[in-house]
Amino acid sequence: IIGDPSAEESEYRIGGFVDGLDQFDARFFGIRPIEAHMMDPRQRMLLETSWHALEDAAIDPASLKGGRSGVFAGLGTSEYRDLITAAGRNDSYLGTAPSVALGRIAFALGLMGPAIPLDMTCASSLVAVHQAAASLRRGEVDLALAGGVHIILSRAVMRFMKEYGMLSRQGQCRTFDAGADGFVRGEGCGMVVLKRLRDAETGGDRIWGILKASAVNQNGAAAALTVPNGTAQEQLFAETLSQTELAPADVDYIEVHGTGSELGDPIEVRAAAAVYGKDRNVEQPLLLGTVKTNIGHLESAAGIAGLIKVMLSMAHGTIPRQLHFENPSPHIEWDKLPVKVTSMQTDWPSASNRPQIAGVSAFGISGTNAHILVESKHGVKGEITEDGQRGSVVGTPQRVSIAQWDSLYEEVLTDSSTKRNARFLPVSGKSPKALRDLADRYLNWLDEQEKLLATDEEEESTLLADLAWTASVGRSHFEHRAGVKFNEISSLREGLLRISRSESAPARKPIGKLAFTFKGDFDEWVEKIDELYLREPVMQAVLHRCDRTVQEEYDLSLLEIVRGNFDSWDQAGSRLPVTFAIECALSALWSSIGIRPDIVVGYGVGELSAAQTAGVLSLEEGIRLAAWCGERAKTNDNGDRTQELEARLHETSLSPIRLPIVSGSKARMNDIGETADLTSWFALNSVADDLSGCQTTLAKQGIEAEIEIGTSTEFVETVVKMYEAGCELDFAGLFVGETRRRISLPNYPFQRQSYWFYE
Repeated sequence: IIGDPSAEESEYRIGGFVDGLDQFDARFFGIRPIEAHMMDPRQRMLLETSWHALEDAAIDPASLKGGRSGVFAGLGTSEYRDLITAAGRNDSYLGTAPSVALGRIAFALGLMGPAIPLDMTCASSLVAVHQAAASLRRGEVDLALAGGVHIILSRAVMRFMKEYGMLSRQGQCRTFDAGADGFVRGEGCGMVVLKRLRDAETGGDRIWGILKASAVNQNGAAAALTVPNGTAQEQLFAETLSQTELAPADVDYIEVHGTGSELGDPIEVRAAAAVYGKDRNVEQPLLLGTVKTNIGHLESAAGIAGLIKVMLSMAHGTIPRQLHFENPSPHIEWDKLPVKVTSMQTDWPSASNRPQIAGVSAFGISGTNAHILVESKHGVKGEITEDGQRGSVVGTPQRVSIAQWDSLYEEVLTDSSTKRNARFLPVSGKSPKALRDLADRYLNWLDEQEKLLATDEEEESTLLADLAWTASVGRSHFEHRAGVKFNEISSLREGLLRISRSESAPARKPIGKLAFTFKGDFDEWVEKIDELYLREPVMQAVLHRCDRTVQEEYDLSLLEIVRGNFDSWDQAGSRLPVTFAIECALSALWSSIGIRPDIVVGYGVGELSAAQTAGVLSLEEGIRLAAWCGERAKTNDNGDRTQELEARLHETSLSPIRLPIVSGSKARMNDIGETADLTSWFALNSVADDLSGCQTTLAKQGIEAEIEIGTSTEFVETVVKMYEAGCELDFAGLFVGETRRRISLPNYPFQRQSYWFYE
């Protein structure tokens, strides 16, 4: 209970000084401390809650920057400004204006759709949902944040409500009970993410439910400004229902406004029964309840609190108990109306032919009425898809495909049964402490999963893959980073414990210019490449294309060697094309996760691989050239074949260089647009590689990092290092060929500090 309405004014406990309302992670949102002190706590709550709402949907907040996303929220005038003014300060406008509260969310997230604050008193947040949905339907936005926030800071407002008879003398909200005498005030913030259903399904977002319809109206000429109007409520319910194909009896439950008013509660019950009670089976009464009896009346955030309760109830299949309903109100005709109050924990009514359906209402003291109808996304009862946590929804399964910007990847030859034996969990924060705290949250999450998974290895593998997918594509990635390579819960736990106990995690700036170095020597790799070939569709695509080309012109199977027949590996004729094919496949694999070079370096046969990566020649032309050279090498003639090679190159279609190429034998760089000189490359020549010269050339070009294509380091281990070094990855490339779901994961651990105007 926030404040005791029976106490003297001096005894009121004001919410801003309890429950951590002064706590905020200003650093996360780039807000200066001096500015944070003057910010209304509602702005702080809206910022953090909006971020967590997007994470709950498994949408990377950073992905919205510059896009057509909007924010709609219910909030009234700032009581915080009154406190600041009373303290003799007058510099609080930007910190307390409702429009700035939403503008700050748009600024922090880079949203370029409308940012609209709404003040309809107790109906505000549900009207925000209505307006957000309308904006989506009109095509103004592709995503909308909607909700509301409420805190209690003003003694004057508390005194007004007490004198007006709104507040319960018992300190309990007893909706529909004979002893109902008003409500108890509560504080809170709620935000939901709204998208058009087809977009949310295509994106694989976690979908709690479907907004079927919404409507808003006004009481008009009622008995008094603050007196509910039953006729207006009936019209509101009927208008909302008319927007759907539903029959009245299809609606299972109504989350009522229900403030515990001796006058208002009976009016609301009669209006709901008049519309939703039609043709209803007496054995399936309309269920009624309100979250206000559990958490108090959140006023501007009341409607969104009710909506969130309904979505959770649908997912769990259970409606929580409404408290303090002991003696039914004598002002309601219970025996004549087809309604029932959920005074006990209640299973959601079963319906074999349709999803769960509920209504949510919010009525403002100004006469504004809002109502919405929502539907579960889980299908009929009994078919709720879970991700290991009871009542936790998962995203639409997505088949992860490779980007179509490069024809090299058009053939992905794996199937959905292919499983990677190593995964990568990215963990990041805006401070070392946040990084450690997030690792701890993942450890706690694992504790919960292990209890549910038991010994089901298949379910464990699926869950951990979905964990890696969601943490990769459904979260933002910050400058303090750590990565965990794992293949089962024990190795994941070990890696997270290492992060949790680490005292240092330096901030990483994105790596600048990157070089790919093609060594042209796969003696270390050749016996390890089979596993990577089996797991990575991009590797398969490149190697199959090379193999098909070689088999058409030469009696040689590259795949036979890659798949484990090493008897012919030391033969010169196969060494060259196999090395070229594997290097090109690895280069393509790195490119598929967003790691692309600014410059390439080639040594020996690696010069040809570098030329292919630089766009000088196609994959097919390159493998033909490598196989041709291999065939010539079979003669064991170590003489100068430059003229013969020049003739062969003359027959090959070469394109201008797209990436600078450094020749390992000359340490010379050919720049973009030039014609490549490949005549110096021939595996049997005696020209030594100039390693130090190449490194000097790279240094002059400002290269900050180098990936050696052909070292023995495992691919996933190198990916972890690149992530920790600050590289921006295209994580989808790590899941190509799989069908993955976005699941519920821990939210970002904000590092809150105390901010209050008097400090």
